[in-house]
Amino acid sequence: MKKKFYSVLLLLFLFSCENHRFDADIRQIEAKDQIRSMLYKISDYDVTGFQEDTLKTTDNPYFKEHIQYSLDIEYLDSNKILQKKKGIVLFTPDGQSVISSKISDR
Repeated sequence: MKKKFYSVLLLLFLFSCENHRFDADIRQIEAKDQIRSMLYKISDYDVTGFQEDTLKTTDNPYFKEHIQYSLDIEYLDSNKILQKKKGIVLFTPDGQSVISSKISDR
């Protein structure tokens, strides 16, 4: 009986732990959606590179450390010309909200 109790207790403990990897996955999907929403009449959208950074110095005095996602993207524009761009999305330090997003040339 004690073995079953400790087994259940151990399982409860293991499944109650926070998984921060899931939060990073959600942010990555949100960053991709943010960049895609900024593009107009595109097809064949693809993320070819991805990087996550924590910015220690920022211009915003309210936040000390932003989380920055940089995405290398490729897509066909409305004229069917391949475009290669870089999308940058800044998140709040807790990673719950998008502060800004922009697209630039690589």
